[in-house]
Amino acid sequence: MLSRRRFLAAIPAAGLAAGCAGTRPLRVAVVWSGDELRRFLTVARDYPHRTVTVYSAGDNIAALLRGPSTEVAPDVAVIPRLGMLYEPGIRAGIRPLEDPPPQPEFWRRLVSPVPGRVLGAWFKIAHKSLVWHRDDHGLPLPETLDAWTRPRGTLSIGAADGWMLSDWFENVLLARSPGTYPGLGSQAELWGSAEVAEALELLAAVWQAGMTAEQGRRALTLQFHDSILDVFTYRTADLVAAPDFAWPVIARYGAAGVTAAHFRFPAASAAAGPPLVVGGDVALALNAGDPDAAAFVTWLTGPDRPAPLEAWAGEGGFLAPHIPPEVSPPGLRGPASELVQARNARYDLSDRLTGPLAGGDGRGLWLILTDLFTAATVTRERPAAAAAAAAARLVATARKGAA
Repeated sequence: MLSRRRFLAAIPAAGLAAGCAGTRPLRVAVVWSGDELRRFLTVARDYPHRTVTVYSAGDNIAALLRGPSTEVAPDVAVIPRLGMLYEPGIRAGIRPLEDPPPQPEFWRRLVSPVPGRVLGAWFKIAHKSLVWHRDDHGLPLPETLDAWTRPRGTLSIGAADGWMLSDWFENVLLARSPGTYPGLGSQAELWGSAEVAEALELLAAVWQAGMTAEQGRRALTLQFHDSILDVFTYRTADLVAAPDFAWPVIARYGAAGVTAAHFRFPAASAAAGPPLVVGGDVALALNAGDPDAAAFVTWLTGPDRPAPLEAWAGEGGFLAPHIPPEVSPPGLRGPASELVQARNARYDLSDRLTGPLAGGDGRGLWLILTDLFTAATVTRERPAAAAAAAAARLVATARKGAA
Protein backbone atom coordinates (compact mmCIF):
# COMPACT_ATOMS: atom_id res chain seq x y z
CA MET A 1 0.00 0.00 0.00
CA LEU A 2 1.35 3.41 -0.94
CA SER A 3 0.96 5.95 1.84
CA ARG A 4 0.80 9.68 1.28
CA ARG A 5 4.32 10.02 2.69
CA ARG A 6 5.70 7.32 0.40
CA PHE A 7 3.87 8.75 -2.60
CA LEU A 8 5.30 12.22 -2.06
CA ALA A 9 8.74 10.70 -1.65
CA ALA A 10 8.32 8.98 -5.01
CA ILE A 11 7.95 12.26 -6.87
CA PRO A 12 11.38 13.40 -8.12
CA ALA A 13 9.98 16.23 -10.21
CA ALA A 14 6.76 18.15 -10.73
CA GLY A 15 5.73 20.82 -13.18
CA LEU A 16 2.84 23.25 -13.37
CA ALA A 17 1.06 24.30 -16.53
CA ALA A 18 -0.61 27.63 -17.00
CA GLY A 19 -4.40 27.42 -16.91
CA CYS A 20 -7.55 28.72 -15.27
CA ALA A 21 -7.10 30.20 -11.81
CA GLY A 22 -9.32 29.41 -8.83
CA THR A 23 -9.61 25.63 -9.33
CA ARG A 24 -7.49 22.79 -8.01
CA PRO A 25 -4.80 21.73 -10.48
CA LEU A 26 -5.47 18.59 -12.48
CA ARG A 27 -3.00 16.00 -11.23
CA VAL A 28 -1.27 13.75 -13.77
CA ALA A 29 1.00 10.86 -12.72
CA VAL A 30 3.64 9.57 -15.16
CA VAL A 31 6.65 7.25 -14.99
CA TRP A 32 9.16 9.30 -16.94
CA SER A 33 12.22 11.19 -15.84
CA GLY A 34 14.86 13.22 -17.65
CA ASP A 35 14.16 14.38 -21.18
CA GLU A 36 10.84 12.54 -21.53
CA LEU A 37 9.52 14.18 -18.37
CA ARG A 38 10.72 17.59 -19.53
CA ARG A 39 8.99 17.07 -22.87
CA PHE A 40 5.74 16.01 -21.26
CA LEU A 41 5.75 19.03 -18.97
CA THR A 42 5.98 21.22 -22.06
CA VAL A 43 2.97 19.46 -23.55
CA ALA A 44 0.90 19.67 -20.35
CA ARG A 45 1.70 23.36 -20.03
CA ASP A 46 -0.21 23.87 -23.28
CA TYR A 47 -3.53 22.57 -21.90
CA PRO A 48 -5.91 25.51 -22.25
CA HIS A 49 -8.67 24.60 -19.80
CA ARG A 50 -7.03 23.92 -16.47
CA THR A 51 -3.84 24.18 -14.48
CA VAL A 52 -2.02 20.83 -14.63
CA THR A 53 0.44 19.38 -12.13
CA VAL A 54 2.61 16.51 -13.37
CA TYR A 55 4.03 13.97 -10.90
CA SER A 56 6.81 11.60 -11.86
CA ALA A 57 5.98 8.53 -9.77
CA GLY A 58 8.48 6.27 -11.53
CA ASP A 59 8.27 2.56 -10.69
CA ASN A 60 5.82 3.37 -7.88
CA ILE A 61 2.99 4.19 -10.30
CA ALA A 62 1.40 0.73 -10.08
CA ALA A 63 1.38 0.84 -6.27
CA LEU A 64 -0.05 4.34 -6.47
CA LEU A 65 -2.96 3.17 -8.63
CA ARG A 66 -3.62 0.14 -6.45
CA GLY A 67 -3.67 2.21 -3.27
CA PRO A 68 -6.58 3.97 -1.62
CA SER A 69 -7.70 7.41 -2.70
CA THR A 70 -5.84 10.21 -0.94
CA GLU A 71 -5.66 13.95 -1.21
CA VAL A 72 -2.68 13.56 -3.55
CA ALA A 73 -4.10 10.78 -5.74
CA PRO A 74 -3.84 11.59 -9.46
CA ASP A 75 -6.76 12.43 -11.72
CA VAL A 76 -4.94 11.07 -14.78
CA ALA A 77 -2.20 8.46 -15.09
CA VAL A 78 -0.03 7.56 -18.07
CA ILE A 79 0.97 3.93 -17.57
CA PRO A 80 3.85 2.12 -19.30
CA ARG A 81 2.49 -1.45 -19.13
CA LEU A 82 -0.74 -2.68 -20.65
CA GLY A 83 -0.79 -5.47 -18.08
CA MET A 84 -1.75 -2.92 -15.45
CA LEU A 85 -5.18 -2.64 -17.11
CA TYR A 86 -5.71 -6.33 -16.38
CA GLU A 87 -4.96 -6.12 -12.67
CA PRO A 88 -8.35 -6.09 -10.88
CA GLY A 89 -7.12 -3.68 -8.21
CA ILE A 90 -6.09 -1.13 -10.85
CA ARG A 91 -8.86 -1.69 -13.39
CA ALA A 92 -11.52 -1.03 -10.75
CA GLY A 93 -10.19 2.49 -10.32
CA ILE A 94 -10.24 3.44 -14.03
CA ARG A 95 -13.05 5.51 -15.48
CA PRO A 96 -13.99 4.29 -18.98
CA LEU A 97 -13.88 6.98 -21.64
CA GLU A 98 -17.41 7.84 -22.76
CA ASP A 99 -16.23 9.62 -25.89
CA PRO A 100 -12.78 8.16 -26.65
CA PRO A 101 -10.61 9.78 -29.31
CA PRO A 102 -10.41 7.99 -32.67
CA GLN A 103 -7.48 5.55 -32.78
CA PRO A 104 -6.72 2.59 -35.08
CA GLU A 105 -8.69 -0.56 -34.31
CA PHE A 106 -5.61 -2.58 -33.30
CA TRP A 107 -4.73 -0.04 -30.62
CA ARG A 108 -8.34 0.54 -29.52
CA ARG A 109 -8.86 -3.18 -29.00
CA LEU A 110 -5.87 -3.41 -26.66
CA VAL A 111 -7.38 -0.91 -24.21
CA SER A 112 -10.84 -2.50 -24.35
CA PRO A 113 -10.50 -5.65 -22.21
CA VAL A 114 -14.30 -5.60 -21.88
CA PRO A 115 -16.04 -5.06 -25.25
CA GLY A 116 -17.65 -1.65 -25.45
CA ARG A 117 -15.63 -0.20 -22.57
CA VAL A 118 -12.58 1.80 -23.65
CA LEU A 119 -10.41 2.23 -20.57
CA GLY A 120 -7.80 4.56 -22.00
CA ALA A 121 -6.15 6.04 -25.08
CA TRP A 122 -2.64 5.62 -26.44
CA PHE A 123 -0.46 8.64 -25.80
CA LYS A 124 2.77 7.14 -27.12
CA ILE A 125 3.55 3.94 -29.03
CA ALA A 126 6.85 2.22 -29.77
CA HIS A 127 8.30 0.05 -32.54
CA LYS A 128 10.30 -2.69 -30.79
CA SER A 129 11.50 -4.68 -33.80
CA LEU A 130 14.27 -2.44 -35.12
CA VAL A 131 17.99 -3.20 -35.29
CA TRP A 132 20.21 -0.13 -35.62
CA HIS A 133 23.67 0.17 -37.17
CA ARG A 134 25.97 2.74 -38.71
CA ASP A 135 25.26 3.32 -42.38
CA ASP A 136 28.90 2.50 -43.17
CA HIS A 137 28.57 -0.75 -41.22
CA GLY A 138 30.03 -2.78 -44.08
CA LEU A 139 29.29 -6.18 -42.52
CA PRO A 140 26.72 -8.65 -43.88
CA LEU A 141 23.43 -8.07 -42.11
CA PRO A 142 21.50 -11.12 -40.84
CA GLU A 143 18.76 -12.07 -43.28
CA THR A 144 17.26 -14.74 -41.00
CA LEU A 145 17.48 -15.64 -37.33
CA ASP A 146 19.53 -18.76 -38.04
CA ALA A 147 22.02 -16.65 -39.99
CA TRP A 148 22.43 -14.53 -36.87
CA THR A 149 23.86 -17.48 -34.96
CA ARG A 150 26.98 -16.90 -37.05
CA PRO A 151 28.98 -13.70 -36.48
CA ARG A 152 27.36 -10.66 -38.09
CA GLY A 153 29.20 -7.97 -36.17
CA THR A 154 29.48 -7.23 -32.47
CA LEU A 155 26.24 -6.73 -30.56
CA SER A 156 25.60 -3.96 -28.08
CA ILE A 157 22.96 -4.84 -25.48
CA GLY A 158 21.92 -2.79 -22.46
CA ALA A 159 21.43 -5.89 -20.33
CA ALA A 160 21.16 -3.85 -17.14
CA ASP A 161 17.70 -2.87 -18.45
CA GLY A 162 15.75 -6.12 -18.39
CA TRP A 163 13.23 -4.82 -20.92
CA MET A 164 15.92 -4.82 -23.61
CA LEU A 165 16.47 -8.54 -23.07
CA SER A 166 12.74 -9.24 -23.09
CA ASP A 167 12.44 -7.34 -26.40
CA TRP A 168 15.01 -9.72 -27.85
CA PHE A 169 13.14 -12.77 -26.58
CA GLU A 170 9.80 -11.49 -27.83
CA ASN A 171 11.11 -10.84 -31.34
CA VAL A 172 12.77 -14.25 -31.58
CA LEU A 173 9.70 -16.06 -30.24
CA LEU A 174 7.26 -14.12 -32.44
CA ALA A 175 9.41 -14.77 -35.52
CA ARG A 176 9.68 -18.51 -34.83
CA SER A 177 6.27 -19.22 -33.37
CA PRO A 178 3.65 -16.53 -33.99
CA GLY A 179 0.95 -18.95 -32.85
CA THR A 180 2.47 -19.44 -29.40
CA TYR A 181 3.27 -15.81 -28.64
CA PRO A 182 -0.25 -14.41 -28.01
CA GLY A 183 -1.25 -17.04 -25.45
CA LEU A 184 1.71 -16.66 -23.12
CA GLY A 185 0.09 -13.77 -21.29
CA SER A 186 -2.82 -15.90 -20.09
CA GLN A 187 -1.98 -19.60 -20.52
CA ALA A 188 0.69 -20.66 -18.03
CA GLU A 189 1.11 -24.11 -19.59
CA LEU A 190 2.46 -22.59 -22.82
CA TRP A 191 5.67 -21.60 -21.05
CA GLY A 192 6.56 -25.30 -21.05
CA SER A 193 6.10 -25.67 -24.81
CA ALA A 194 8.82 -26.79 -27.19
CA GLU A 195 8.39 -23.50 -29.07
CA VAL A 196 9.43 -21.45 -26.06
CA ALA A 197 12.42 -23.71 -25.37
CA GLU A 198 13.54 -23.50 -29.00
CA ALA A 199 13.25 -19.71 -29.02
CA LEU A 200 15.36 -19.50 -25.85
CA GLU A 201 18.04 -21.72 -27.39
CA LEU A 202 18.15 -19.66 -30.58
CA LEU A 203 18.31 -16.46 -28.55
CA ALA A 204 21.23 -17.76 -26.49
CA ALA A 205 23.04 -18.79 -29.68
CA VAL A 206 22.63 -15.33 -31.25
CA TRP A 207 23.87 -13.59 -28.11
CA GLN A 208 26.83 -15.95 -27.83
CA ALA A 209 27.83 -15.42 -31.46
CA GLY A 210 27.67 -11.64 -31.10
CA MET A 211 29.68 -11.13 -27.92
CA THR A 212 32.82 -12.23 -26.15
CA ALA A 213 32.75 -13.09 -22.45
CA GLU A 214 34.23 -9.69 -21.59
CA GLN A 215 31.66 -7.90 -23.72
CA GLY A 216 28.92 -9.89 -22.01
CA ARG A 217 30.20 -8.88 -18.56
CA ARG A 218 30.26 -5.24 -19.58
CA ALA A 219 26.77 -5.48 -21.12
CA LEU A 220 25.37 -6.46 -17.72
CA THR A 221 26.28 -2.96 -16.49
CA LEU A 222 24.99 -1.13 -19.58
CA GLN A 223 21.63 0.60 -19.76
CA PHE A 224 19.64 1.51 -22.85
CA HIS A 225 21.37 4.83 -23.59
CA ASP A 226 24.84 3.32 -23.11
CA SER A 227 24.12 0.53 -25.59
CA ILE A 228 23.21 3.11 -28.25
CA LEU A 229 26.38 5.10 -27.57
CA ASP A 230 28.55 2.00 -28.04
CA VAL A 231 27.43 1.78 -31.68
CA PHE A 232 27.06 5.42 -32.67
CA THR A 233 29.47 7.35 -30.44
CA TYR A 234 32.30 5.04 -29.34
CA ARG A 235 31.95 2.61 -32.29
CA THR A 236 32.90 -0.34 -30.10
CA ALA A 237 29.95 -2.39 -31.39
CA ASP A 238 28.20 -2.79 -34.73
CA LEU A 239 24.54 -3.57 -34.04
CA VAL A 240 21.99 -2.69 -31.35
CA ALA A 241 18.40 -3.95 -31.25
CA ALA A 242 16.46 -1.00 -29.85
CA PRO A 243 13.07 0.72 -30.26
CA ASP A 244 12.42 3.80 -32.35
CA PHE A 245 13.20 6.06 -29.38
CA ALA A 246 16.87 5.28 -29.88
CA TRP A 247 16.71 8.03 -32.51
CA PRO A 248 17.07 11.10 -30.22
CA VAL A 249 20.04 9.47 -28.45
CA ILE A 250 21.74 8.90 -31.80
CA ALA A 251 20.90 12.40 -33.04
CA ARG A 252 22.20 14.08 -29.90
CA TYR A 253 25.26 11.99 -29.04
CA GLY A 254 26.31 10.25 -32.26
CA ALA A 255 29.86 10.89 -33.40
CA ALA A 256 30.45 13.43 -36.14
CA GLY A 257 29.89 12.02 -39.59
CA VAL A 258 28.01 8.94 -38.36
CA THR A 259 24.72 8.22 -40.11
CA ALA A 260 22.23 5.84 -38.54
CA ALA A 261 20.39 3.11 -40.41
CA HIS A 262 18.10 0.33 -39.26
CA PHE A 263 16.44 -2.85 -40.46
CA ARG A 264 13.56 -4.96 -39.18
CA PHE A 265 14.38 -7.78 -36.81
CA PRO A 266 15.06 -10.84 -39.02
CA ALA A 267 12.40 -13.39 -39.85
CA ALA A 268 12.74 -17.06 -38.94
CA SER A 269 13.27 -17.98 -42.59
CA ALA A 270 13.49 -16.35 -45.99
CA ALA A 271 9.87 -17.34 -46.66
CA ALA A 272 8.46 -15.85 -43.43
CA GLY A 273 7.69 -12.28 -42.55
CA PRO A 274 9.65 -10.36 -39.90
CA PRO A 275 8.17 -9.94 -36.42
CA LEU A 276 6.58 -6.70 -35.29
CA VAL A 277 6.55 -6.21 -31.51
CA VAL A 278 4.97 -2.98 -30.29
CA GLY A 279 4.61 -1.20 -26.98
CA GLY A 280 3.40 2.10 -25.64
CA ASP A 281 2.04 4.29 -22.86
CA VAL A 282 -1.69 4.58 -22.14
CA ALA A 283 -3.41 7.65 -20.68
CA LEU A 284 -6.18 6.87 -18.16
CA ALA A 285 -8.83 8.87 -16.32
CA LEU A 286 -9.35 7.65 -12.76
CA ASN A 287 -12.64 7.16 -10.94
CA ALA A 288 -11.48 8.92 -7.81
CA GLY A 289 -10.18 11.89 -9.77
CA ASP A 290 -11.65 15.07 -11.12
CA PRO A 291 -14.49 14.80 -13.69
CA ASP A 292 -12.34 16.86 -16.09
CA ALA A 293 -9.78 14.03 -16.27
CA ALA A 294 -11.40 12.41 -19.31
CA ALA A 295 -11.35 15.72 -21.19
CA PHE A 296 -7.61 16.01 -20.57
CA VAL A 297 -7.03 12.44 -21.83
CA THR A 298 -9.00 13.18 -25.00
CA TRP A 299 -7.10 16.42 -25.57
CA LEU A 300 -3.77 14.66 -25.03
CA THR A 301 -4.46 11.73 -27.37
CA GLY A 302 -6.90 13.09 -29.95
CA PRO A 303 -6.40 14.35 -33.50
CA ASP A 304 -6.28 18.03 -32.41
CA ARG A 305 -2.85 17.44 -30.97
CA PRO A 306 -1.02 20.13 -28.96
CA ALA A 307 1.70 21.98 -30.86
CA PRO A 308 4.47 20.88 -28.41
CA LEU A 309 3.51 17.27 -29.08
CA GLU A 310 3.92 17.68 -32.82
CA ALA A 311 7.28 19.37 -32.24
CA TRP A 312 8.35 16.42 -30.07
CA ALA A 313 7.35 13.97 -32.81
CA GLY A 314 9.14 16.07 -35.42
CA GLU A 315 12.44 15.67 -33.59
CA GLY A 316 12.05 11.89 -33.28
CA GLY A 317 11.63 9.59 -30.32
CA PHE A 318 7.88 10.08 -30.14
CA LEU A 319 5.40 8.09 -32.24
CA ALA A 320 1.66 8.03 -31.64
CA PRO A 321 -1.48 6.77 -33.40
CA HIS A 322 -2.84 10.30 -33.73
CA ILE A 323 0.30 11.82 -35.28
CA PRO A 324 0.79 11.31 -39.05
CA PRO A 325 3.99 9.42 -39.94
CA GLU A 326 5.16 12.28 -42.17
CA VAL A 327 5.62 14.46 -39.06
CA SER A 328 8.48 12.18 -37.95
CA PRO A 329 12.08 12.56 -39.18
CA PRO A 330 12.63 10.74 -42.50
CA GLY A 331 14.39 7.81 -40.86
CA LEU A 332 11.39 7.07 -38.65
CA ARG A 333 8.53 7.50 -41.12
CA GLY A 334 8.67 3.87 -42.20
CA PRO A 335 8.46 2.53 -38.62
CA ALA A 336 5.74 5.07 -37.81
CA SER A 337 3.64 3.81 -40.73
CA GLU A 338 4.17 0.20 -39.66
CA LEU A 339 2.90 1.03 -36.18
CA VAL A 340 -0.24 2.78 -37.38
CA GLN A 341 -1.08 -0.01 -39.83
CA ALA A 342 -0.08 -2.64 -37.24
CA ARG A 343 -0.22 -5.52 -39.73
CA ASN A 344 0.55 -8.76 -37.88
CA ALA A 345 1.69 -6.72 -34.88
CA ARG A 346 1.78 -8.17 -31.38
CA TYR A 347 1.95 -6.19 -28.18
CA ASP A 348 5.02 -6.43 -25.95
CA LEU A 349 4.71 -9.68 -23.99
CA SER A 350 6.47 -8.60 -20.80
CA ASP A 351 4.23 -5.52 -20.59
CA ARG A 352 1.15 -7.77 -20.73
CA LEU A 353 2.25 -10.15 -17.99
CA THR A 354 0.81 -10.09 -14.49
CA GLY A 355 1.74 -12.13 -11.44
CA PRO A 356 5.18 -13.65 -10.73
CA LEU A 357 6.42 -13.36 -14.33
CA ALA A 358 5.58 -9.65 -14.58
CA GLY A 359 8.55 -7.58 -15.67
CA GLY A 360 10.77 -5.54 -13.43
CA ASP A 361 14.53 -5.44 -12.97
CA GLY A 362 15.59 -8.28 -10.71
CA ARG A 363 12.35 -10.27 -10.92
CA GLY A 364 10.10 -12.34 -13.14
CA LEU A 365 10.80 -12.77 -16.83
CA TRP A 366 13.45 -10.07 -16.83
CA LEU A 367 15.51 -11.83 -14.15
CA ILE A 368 15.32 -15.20 -15.93
CA LEU A 369 16.41 -13.64 -19.21
CA THR A 370 19.26 -11.81 -17.48
CA ASP A 371 20.52 -15.14 -16.15
CA LEU A 372 20.16 -16.67 -19.62
CA PHE A 373 22.17 -13.80 -21.08
CA THR A 374 24.89 -14.32 -18.45
CA ALA A 375 25.04 -18.05 -19.14
CA ALA A 376 25.26 -17.54 -22.90
CA THR A 377 27.75 -14.68 -23.04
CA VAL A 378 29.79 -14.66 -19.82
CA THR A 379 30.08 -18.28 -18.71
CA ARG A 380 29.73 -19.51 -22.35
CA GLU A 381 27.42 -22.39 -21.60
CA ARG A 382 26.05 -24.38 -24.50
CA PRO A 383 22.92 -22.58 -25.76
CA ALA A 384 20.82 -25.74 -25.38
CA ALA A 385 21.81 -26.18 -21.72
CA ALA A 386 21.36 -22.50 -20.88
CA ALA A 387 17.96 -22.48 -22.58
CA ALA A 388 16.80 -25.63 -20.78
CA ALA A 389 17.57 -24.07 -17.41
CA ALA A 390 15.76 -20.85 -18.35
CA ALA A 391 12.74 -22.78 -19.66
CA ALA A 392 12.45 -24.76 -16.42
CA ARG A 393 12.48 -21.57 -14.37
CA LEU A 394 9.85 -19.95 -16.61
CA VAL A 395 7.56 -22.95 -16.14
CA ALA A 396 8.04 -22.99 -12.36
CA THR A 397 7.42 -19.24 -12.07
CA ALA A 398 4.35 -19.37 -14.30
CA ARG A 399 2.88 -22.17 -12.20
CA LYS A 400 3.20 -20.06 -9.06
CA GLY A 401 0.98 -17.47 -10.70
CA ALA A 402 -1.54 -20.07 -11.82
CA ALA A 403 -1.78 -21.74 -8.41
